[in-house]
Amino acid sequence: MATPYTEDCISFTGIFGEPVGFPIFTDPQNPFLRLHELGSGMKSGEIIKSLYEPGNYLYLQRDFGARAFFSGHAFVPLDETLQAMANIYQKNQQCLYEDRARIKINLDALECTFVAATMSRPLFLRHPITGIITKHEHPYPAFPTIRLRTADPIMVASKACYQLSTSLQKRPNLLLQFEDAQEYFYRNPPIRWFSRANRPVIPKPPLIPAPPSATASSLLPAHCIVRPAMSTTTPSTQDRRLRKRQRDTAPSGECPPTKRSRGAPCIPLRRNPPRAAKNNGRKM
Repeated sequence: MATPYTEDCISFTGIFGEPVGFPIFTDPQNPFLRLHELGSGMKSGEIIKSLYEPGNYLYLQRDFGARAFFSGHAFVPLDETLQAMANIYQKNQQCLYEDRARIKINLDALECTFVAATMSRPLFLRHPITGIITKHEHPYPAFPTIRLRTADPIMVASKACYQLSTSLQKRPNLLLQFEDAQEYFYRNPPIRWFSRANRPVIPKPPLIPAPPSATASSLLPAHCIVRPAMSTTTPSTQDRRLRKRQRDTAPSGECPPTKRSRGAPCIPLRRNPPRAAKNNGRKM
């Protein structure tokens, strides 16, 4: 079984931290989104809700996420996924608006290839199990497939059409077929489907924290129980050490360290004689 690399295993710097959820689309009026809404069997306005759902998010390292949606490179679903989506689009072309079928893709098995159509910086890949980091130079011939954690494959493929639009020689044939099937609905949409009238103004989807990854926990043996680290010292030993540390670090006062009676007040030592004594000494 191949190692399930996820999108948060990629970095430009080789420094890996907690991933962040970056929205794939932020504008509900984006033509690729509207085509997806129409071709995939959604109702008008339904795509707005999907902008805030997990299907619109890629969980990426911050340095990679800041550049992941630039033109010239993209995540592209595998051929069988692209073919299944294109088939539904083509079927919906022959149906009435109310008879369109919804696209159903197994998100648990969604994998993508990373396509770089233009020269790009080296990429660092962290192994999800061992944590070993490897460096990959463009065009990344040894780069593995990437399993997306929650992203909708049509969102990813629609974004890839935009990101690779200026690099025809690097676009997979099935991605071109998928785009052609999408554009049919742009030429033959229902009346006022692409009109901006009566469209509410909504805030852009924000960056969100990534949900915990199930990769590491799923690979632990069933009998393995993780316990918190226990101290090797006994409570009495800890108490003696604590009392000694408190005595050693207690702030020193002005009182002399000599023994005194319990009722005697603490009188500070006077290091300099009073001013009156100084003046009498000068007169004498």
